[in-house]
Amino acid sequence: MSPNFPRALADGRVVPVARPEEARRRLSQLAGPPSFACVIASTDTAEIPGISAAGATPEKRRYTAALDSEFLVLGRPVSLDEIPRNPLGPPSPVVITRAALDACRAEALVVDAGTRVPPRTPALVLGGTPGRCIRTGNAVDFPEELLERSRRAGRWLASLDRWVVLAESVPGGTTTALALLEGLGIAARGRVSSSMPGGNHADKERVVTQALEAAQLGPDATALEVARRVGDPMQPAVAAMALEASLRVPVVLGGGTQMAAVAALAVRLVGEGAPGRLDRITVATTRWVARDPDADLAGILDQLRPPVPAVAANLDFSRSALPGLRRYEEGLVKEGVGAGAAAVAAFLASDVAHDALVDRIETLVRGLGDG
Repeated sequence: MSPNFPRALADGRVVPVARPEEARRRLSQLAGPPSFACVIASTDTAEIPGISAAGATPEKRRYTAALDSEFLVLGRPVSLDEIPRNPLGPPSPVVITRAALDACRAEALVVDAGTRVPPRTPALVLGGTPGRCIRTGNAVDFPEELLERSRRAGRWLASLDRWVVLAESVPGGTTTALALLEGLGIAARGRVSSSMPGGNHADKERVVTQALEAAQLGPDATALEVARRVGDPMQPAVAAMALEASLRVPVVLGGGTQMAAVAALAVRLVGEGAPGRLDRITVATTRWVARDPDADLAGILDQLRPPVPAVAANLDFSRSALPGLRRYEEGLVKEGVGAGAAAVAAFLASDVAHDALVDRIETLVRGLGDG
């Protein structure tokens, strides 16, 4: 057990979100800093107007995964001169992830599952291709050899530390998450979070309806067929990595409803015979997702069989001196790049105080020129 686990739970830095008792049990098993990987990908779904706020403009969204990766690994953006930010101002949650990983002395690995703009960082390249728009009903090329490379990546990550965090950066990913969940038979309409206030449900659901109609998924469609038809390249890659790593160590899926979709895919894969320890897989997110009045992470995870527990880092920017960070409290951004899971890791591995972590985050944001 992590010696810091009881304190982090008692003082509210980490809170259970779904399946509280099981979430606490799994959290207690996470000791030391994790092996952290951020899996990045592109989907043309992000090009649909109004679908994503993971970048100030559609053109800049093509660079979001690369810029997140560069700041995460190098501490600075390279492909463009600034990190991604919401059109209304808040900076990418990569600032949270980088500060939290620094606090617990963990390094990040970038895993490229198929991007339009590759990051200018060291990366593990799986050899996948960017995803097409899900409205085609034929969104992802994910052959068997790519599945095997993903499994090998998960096996390698599990060999590095006593637990693994798998994060993501995929603009448009909450829409593909909704499509994957619905394609797998999980009632997710009105429950998926968004980087936009209010959830943007109507636009997402219209696109997903078109995607499912085009995909023509039959009752016997396999989990991977659903992901190939209406998902994005990150989803099957992370599901395969998580299941393989879970055979050896606990795995935390770092994200909100995008990782709920990955969890649903992993559960279905195991039901179809894939090896994996579902009792070692947990979702970790932020308070902004866990308490999102326009979403329902716990309600999604409780539908899985078996259900998957979740925890949240109880970050609060309401007293931050920086306007961009305070806007997180307005329902903008909420999660991404494994921000919640990285904060949980910092609280457990280094017992960093909440305000001390916020100070670290503010220092990084100021360094980007945001005063």
